[in-house]
Amino acid sequence: MLQLYIKQQLLASKGVPIIVRDQKKKPRFLVTGRFGLRQDSFTLYAMDGHYIAEIKQMSLGLFPKFDLYLGHKKVGAIKKMYGVWHQFQFVNDLNWIIMGDLLRHHYKIYHRTETLLVMDKAFLSDGDYYQLSITHESDAPLCILLSLVLDHWSVRRDKKPQKRRNLNAIYD
Repeated sequence: MLQLYIKQQLLASKGVPIIVRDQKKKPRFLVTGRFGLRQDSFTLYAMDGHYIAEIKQMSLGLFPKFDLYLGHKKVGAIKKMYGVWHQFQFVNDLNWIIMGDLLRHHYKIYHRTETLLVMDKAFLSDGDYYQLSITHESDAPLCILLSLVLDHWSVRRDKKPQKRRNLNAIYD
C-alpha cells in the first residue's frame, strides 16, 4: 500500500504548485494548475518533470464536470452530485465510486468491492495534510487528482469578505 501526503492548501485554486510527498517526506509528484473557470485543470508531473495525468474542468455551475486524462488519453469523468453532508460520486468509464464525509474530510474510492483509496486528514508537525492510502501504485496519479477535486468541493470559498465589527470597548 502506498502512503502519500498532500499539504492542505486553500490556495490550490489560485495556481499554487502542490508537492505530493511519501511517508519519508520525499517529494514524489508535482501538481500545477487551478480550478474555477471552464477548461482550468490540475496537471500531475513526476519530479523529473514528465507529464503523467491531468484533470480538466469541463463545465461550471453548481454541479461542475471534470474529465480525467492519463497520458493525454481520456480515461474517465466525474460530476459533482447533490449531497448535504455525505458525498457520493461516480467516476464514469472507470466504474469507481467515491463516498465521503464533507465535515471530516474522509473519503474512500471503490472499484466494485475493492477499496482503491482512503483519504483522511492528518495533522503533522509542519501543518495539516491529506493522507492518501492507495492500494495499487498504478492508480496513484488518478487518486491524487481526484483528491484535489474532493478538497476543492469541500472547502467553502466565500466571495464576500467578513464584516469587521468595531466594538469600541473602553477600559478604565
